[in-house]
Amino acid sequence: MPLTEYDIGAAFKAIEDELIASMIRNMDRHRAEETKEGIEWSMWQAEQLKALEKYKRDNQKRFKGRFQDFNKEMGELIRISRQRGNMQQEVKILDAIRKGFPAKKISQGVTAEFFRLNDRKLEALIKATTNDMQQAETAVLRMANDQYRKAIFNAQVYANSGAGTYEKAVDMATKDILTRGLNCVEYANGARHTLADYADMAIRTASKRAYLQGEGEKRQEWGITTVIIAKRGNPCPKCLPFVGKVLIDDVWSGGKKSDGPYPLMSKAIASGLYHPRCKDSHTTYFPGISTADDTWTEKELEAVGQTNKQEAGQQYVKRQAEKYGRLAEYSLSPENQKQYKQKSEKWEREAGKRYTVSDEIKVHRDDTPEKMIDLVDKYTEDEFVVLNETAEHAYAYDPDTDTIVINMKHPQYPYQDYKEIMLHEL
Repeated sequence: MPLTEYDIGAAFKAIEDELIASMIRNMDRHRAEETKEGIEWSMWQAEQLKALEKYKRDNQKRFKGRFQDFNKEMGELIRISRQRGNMQQEVKILDAIRKGFPAKKISQGVTAEFFRLNDRKLEALIKATTNDMQQAETAVLRMANDQYRKAIFNAQVYANSGAGTYEKAVDMATKDILTRGLNCVEYANGARHTLADYADMAIRTASKRAYLQGEGEKRQEWGITTVIIAKRGNPCPKCLPFVGKVLIDDVWSGGKKSDGPYPLMSKAIASGLYHPRCKDSHTTYFPGISTADDTWTEKELEAVGQTNKQEAGQQYVKRQAEKYGRLAEYSLSPENQKQYKQKSEKWEREAGKRYTVSDEIKVHRDDTPEKMIDLVDKYTEDEFVVLNETAEHAYAYDPDTDTIVINMKHPQYPYQDYKEIMLHEL
């Protein structure tokens, strides 16, 4: 069974944890000798440098095959995303035809040419993604080696500055890597990210583009080029200006400016639509059948801002919990372990914090039964939403905690209607 986007990110995180754990094990196993004169740092450094050389060789051997396997899985996942987009789009087009939309397939020769061109585009996307990952994989091994070497020489410096025990000196020397992780990837804006974070972003972005390509191919088959950016309860701030608008898809569906009085998809993308990790999506716009709604009330915009603020806060809490969790697990000093464990537990409690939902959930149709309106009003008074990025489903009711658990990193999260699903779970 192929890996999911979540599995890819988790797999690379496991590799980072292994690299850090192996380094700390060496520090713990080959301890410096303490004499009356103090700690024999020069002998310890020579021993650690030998261990570093073995660490480098072992890591190259251990992870080379695993990296290759993951990169193949990523390529397969991207291909599957294209197929899924293709099939799901065909269902929507056939449904619109049943409702009276006048459409017919273009000639087979033209369709074959579309597919040949799109095959090349897909392979180029897979190649670019895996090439970038290979560079990131090389960078993480190099950074692990550099951080290990740095810690070897810094331990003595920290001991001389009054760290006291061997354990505390090593903890100070390794604190930077334990705090930040192996943040080996630097983005254009100067921000640094770990391999796991980068892999998660890269595979989600590539899979989404492949999915949209698959959808576009099916539109090309039927000669349809108009799309509408889906209006959902929590759009990305960069995508908000385009949500609910009709566009001509000149990127994936072969559209051109003369296809209608609408902006081009390429212009929207140049202005921020479909940025990395974007959760928004579009669907086919069938003139005469589909309806467009790009209006937002002040209340809706306020709810969007509040939800994005909550998500940013949740991400910060998660990073703090991970940071102190690493420090607690890998610090050698029992005193440091205890201190970091307390902080980790504090942030983990914060990560399990409950949230309420925006009032848009309470907006109902005219034919909604009074009983249902009353129940929704009653249950939405409390904070009953928990964000959990390791949950099995994008949305699920948990009877044990009487909460609705949302996993915003689940592959299906971007494609589900927030309001509809939340009402179902309520």
